[in-house]
Amino acid sequence: MEQENEKCNFLSRLSPELQEKIQALKANPPIPTWPDQKRGIPNLCLRSALFGVIQRGRRKAVKRETIAAISGLNIHYTGWRLDQGDFDVLAHALHLASHQSTAGQYVQFTARGFLKGISRSHGKSGREWLKDSLRRLTASAVEIRLEVQTHFGPERVSYTGSLLDEFYYTEEDQTYFLKFNAKLATLFDAGWTQLQWQQRLALRTDLAKWLHGFYASHRFPYPMKVSTLQQLCGSDCGRLSDYRSKLRLAFDELVRAEIIAAWLIDQEDKVHVQKTDFRMPIP
Repeated sequence: MEQENEKCNFLSRLSPELQEKIQALKANPPIPTWPDQKRGIPNLCLRSALFGVIQRGRRKAVKRETIAAISGLNIHYTGWRLDQGDFDVLAHALHLASHQSTAGQYVQFTARGFLKGISRSHGKSGREWLKDSLRRLTASAVEIRLEVQTHFGPERVSYTGSLLDEFYYTEEDQTYFLKFNAKLATLFDAGWTQLQWQQRLALRTDLAKWLHGFYASHRFPYPMKVSTLQQLCGSDCGRLSDYRSKLRLAFDELVRAEIIAAWLIDQEDKVHVQKTDFRMPIP
């Protein structure tokens, strides 16, 4: 209550014009900007199974399913489960939206240009896949609760809504008009990461892509159980041993791409990762 009173007193001392501008920004907060070679993503998308590692043919629809996430992040999801392909679509759409000066406007793009931006085929099957992905992102319902650090101290933030607000498509020139829920921008306040986009697009497996995002969101990776990583990435591997085999291959892929320097699974089945930009010794 005391922090809220401080906030009100501070605002009351500003000019009416500035107060109006602040209120407008609160209603439609802008998406941060980043260089063209990167993609900005809220950390909650990188540190959870919201965009999971789903084997082909195993996508399912769920109703208010609890999504595995790191401690302090609570996510429930309704809709068709999202995978790493859907992640690419959201990340690139956010990139296009971030270059607009006003939040809440429609983002315009062609199917061909968008698919090229995520290294997908722009033939008929690619165009149909893109439309299906946008349908999933629009028809989703996400309930998120997390803590955000503000100038006035920690603040609990909740978001309920779809990841995309709506989109229109013109068959004649294969052009999309896409709109985000403006409140989605507030999720960046809880922390976000700039992904090296070409690094991600060069990776072949979905598990490697998920690991790339997860470890990019941590400056100092800490040891983590193999079973915990399996839950966090949303893997549907039936046996932990099968997942461990895939995990080894994915980490080797990250080493070859020079995204990480080294990795190790110790005798307690904990994963240790050494990043290329911060070389913490592996035991």
